[in-house]
Amino acid sequence: MMALKSVLQVKDLSKSFGNVDALRKVNLNFFEGEIHAVLGQNGAGKSTLIKLITGLYETSSASGTLILNGAQIQLHSVSDARQKGIGYVPQEIEIVDTLTVAENIFAGNLPTNNGVFSHRHILKLAQELVEKFELNLPVADLAASLSTAQRQTTMIARALASNPAILLLDEPTTSLSKEDAQTLAKTMMGLRDKNVTMIYITHRIPEVLNLCDRATVLRDGQVALELPKSEFSTEKIISSMIGKSLNKDNTESYKVISGKNILTLENIHVPRRGPQSVSLDDVNLTVREGEILGLGGLVGSGRTEVLDLISGRTPLASGKITLSGEIIVGANPQKMRDKGIIYLTEDRKREGLLFNLNLIKNTTAGSLNLFSKFGILDERKESEIAVAAMKSLTVKTNSYAAEPSHLSGGNQQKVLLARALISKPKILLLDEPTKGVDVGARQEIYEVIRRIQASGTSVIVVASDLDELLSLANRVVVMAGGKSVDEFERADGDEARILKFGTGVLS
Repeated sequence: MMALKSVLQVKDLSKSFGNVDALRKVNLNFFEGEIHAVLGQNGAGKSTLIKLITGLYETSSASGTLILNGAQIQLHSVSDARQKGIGYVPQEIEIVDTLTVAENIFAGNLPTNNGVFSHRHILKLAQELVEKFELNLPVADLAASLSTAQRQTTMIARALASNPAILLLDEPTTSLSKEDAQTLAKTMMGLRDKNVTMIYITHRIPEVLNLCDRATVLRDGQVALELPKSEFSTEKIISSMIGKSLNKDNTESYKVISGKNILTLENIHVPRRGPQSVSLDDVNLTVREGEILGLGGLVGSGRTEVLDLISGRTPLASGKITLSGEIIVGANPQKMRDKGIIYLTEDRKREGLLFNLNLIKNTTAGSLNLFSKFGILDERKESEIAVAAMKSLTVKTNSYAAEPSHLSGGNQQKVLLARALISKPKILLLDEPTKGVDVGARQEIYEVIRRIQASGTSVIVVASDLDELLSLANRVVVMAGGKSVDEFERADGDEARILKFGTGVLS
């Protein structure tokens, strides 16, 4: 049997961010004319791998080696990677509607004819490119006329225009309908027939089973599994992603909260707000009084968008939000806050903490009315309540008059939770509450969240760590592609169930 030709080798690739190892001695081999899937849970190392291979991170920032067509390469930027033969199709579709398809294909790298720019020359080159790779693109038309699948194909054509040795596609079906995804799959199979080598970053296991020739699973920054197509199975892939067998008995008992519904979302539709968000489509869920509801799913599933909607940060397009029996119309952040909804975002440094104020002021922000009378602030009362709240959550600091920059990540998060406690919310929204927090502080934060629940507050939590989500939640709603696709009481589900629905294996 003829040996496969290696196009790109990744050897002992490691990269750390502070004390966190994002990649640990990763070894991969991508062969000519194959579609090679790379999968993994959130935080498995996929994004870091992508950024090193495509030059978004300089290779000098990591240890290890990249070998392209037998030669070791150093990458300094995306343009450097492109010039050396690595084509990149990012997750976001970046198309200018007012330009022709041909102009979009060569955007940022417009060719000239003997040093002279010519529309005719660009059209000719674009037509030759789409014919060579048998792409379904009307190169002379304005991009505004393209379907979503054709827009994604235009992004692929743009990457192919530099004649790459290997093509990396990052979650290319995230914003596509099922029909458009099938169209894109046909395009990719056609490229494989033309001997194009592709790295396919995805979380959609059915697409891997149908489309790919090999698959690698990353877990905790390491290669956990590599399989040829002949050995593909949903069970193997998911077991490898979560690090344990799917046959694990779920014998632990979890408290079922049977209180009445405090919040209901019905048939919710919200359009996409920007390149980093997804649209919500027919989301349905309820939140019971005094329960912790977990929102499960992978990045891009719509979890954060649900929290943005409930908090009033995102306007509702259609559907119905009911809070404590009242249908909410014209929601905005202040209105929802006044109704008892507090939101702690994932980005505590940019959207949570106030670094120019001390810890007391950070803790009381948003609740000054509790310490004011006739417009006069009672600073002694403010200080007493803020300090008591921080002490109750064991915020570790030398001085409550210090600024939050002096605190560890875990203590910064506890200051924000103390802020929430003071305001006594009906519903607390938590997006990745332990992001950037060490193991010890995580356990403390879990206990704080349970104490908040015990006080009667309902909590909705988004957590990429499925162990964390399942250890906290009484009930879980799984999101995928902007839809709510599954719901279960904690005792009735596990990580495998979340991944099966969240990756499209079940629907």
